[in-house]
Amino acid sequence: MKNTNGIRQSKTQDGFIELIVVVIIALVLLRVFDIDIKEILAKPWVKDFGAYVVSLLKLVWADFLEIVAFIKGLLA
Repeated sequence: MKNTNGIRQSKTQDGFIELIVVVIIALVLLRVFDIDIKEILAKPWVKDFGAYVVSLLKLVWADFLEIVAFIKGLLA
């Protein structure tokens, strides 16, 4: 993508850099507050919640695939 000055800009690259900066800041804050991620992730309710989120994502993905198939059927 080019702006009016002819300089090439990449929004995906900017977003990736911002994501890395946010992750680094989060890791530093966790270290400052002495929070152990491994200890939190080892708790049973966190594992149960993760399994619940994964099952919901599978349902959403299946619905998305059905919608795409339906739209393809209409266009064919």
